[in-house]
Amino acid sequence: MVSSAHAVCAKGLYVAMISTTVETKNPEEEIRPAMDLLGQPLEMFVKISEFEVPTDDGKNDKLFVTKSYDATSHFETASEDVLAIYERITGEALDLNIEPSEEDDY
Repeated sequence: MVSSAHAVCAKGLYVAMISTTVETKNPEEEIRPAMDLLGQPLEMFVKISEFEVPTDDGKNDKLFVTKSYDATSHFETASEDVLAIYERITGEALDLNIEPSEEDDY
């Protein structure tokens, strides 16, 4: 949840996101336990979208396509997807553990 401390809503209010992978024909009922914890919202928006995946790895035609966003928060799987695409394009994994050299300003 985020609040006025994040400058996204008025003081005393919160913005909450509930996401899931739909498993039934009644997705709003699937999120009922989370809604019960949050209580009655002032406003609620429901968006249901298909999960799409690329049909090819992109190496032959040089067209690299990501998967759709899924139900994870903070874009964990989207970040993993981008790292996988980087590796397919360059042929090597992205090293994010690079130590600064003595010449680097920090």
